[in-house]
Amino acid sequence: MKNIMPAAIGLQQNRYQVDNRNEGRFTAEIKNKKLDNACKDFEAIMLNKIMSSMRENLPKDGLFAESYGEKMFQSMLDEEMTRQLAHGKGMGLAELLYEELSKKDNTPAGGEK
Repeated sequence: MKNIMPAAIGLQQNRYQVDNRNEGRFTAEIKNKKLDNACKDFEAIMLNKIMSSMRENLPKDGLFAESYGEKMFQSMLDEEMTRQLAHGKGMGLAELLYEELSKKDNTPAGGEK
């Protein structure tokens, strides 16, 4: 009876070689996706700050006093709205930030282009 171990070891080595070739590409794709999400999250934070500062400057007079629950709900609504805006089309801040950060990430170690 033949020993199947060498064939199994060879198959496992081939699988590792294929994985190593594709690993750099997949790692770069994951890194770019994480950078893109981080840039969009930053844009969402900036939009949220702008929205909250605009709400603070609105007149407070009205028929009913604003309750704590209403303020909390308004804050949560603004946060989700700005997150949806930033992860959609956005203002363009995330795109500019992504372009600049991805350029710096792709430069050689010496800092020369």
